[in-house]
Amino acid sequence: MEMIEAKLDSSPAPVPQVKSPGVSERSFVDALVDPVNIFASPREVVEHPWFSDEEKRTILLSWARDELVIEQVASRIMPDLQVKSRIDAVIEALANFDQAAAGEYHSAAQAIRSDKSRQPVRRRTSH
Repeated sequence: MEMIEAKLDSSPAPVPQVKSPGVSERSFVDALVDPVNIFASPREVVEHPWFSDEEKRTILLSWARDELVIEQVASRIMPDLQVKSRIDAVIEALANFDQAAAGEYHSAAQAIRSDKSRQPVRRRTSH
């Protein structure tokens, strides 16, 4: 019986970098449901390394809707309160993936803001 000697290569093959979520990464669903607590800014969504463009678009659409609701509720319930919304930054990020949707959200935000400026300021009076 003949013996075959195998030589082991002492240098391992390079491991390719994987651009996919790790164990500690948040999922697409988490980002979709609560983007403001997953990302520090809308720009982070745009630059995210493993979400597809369609996933980024969907997350930004969700975020834009949330920010628009914040502006709308604040303008109706507390018009004199200066709410800090991120709608402008979200719209700018969304424009990278969906110009039409970004334009619609921009128009909606402008309409809410113009309605807010037309509302009379209610002052509390003591009885």
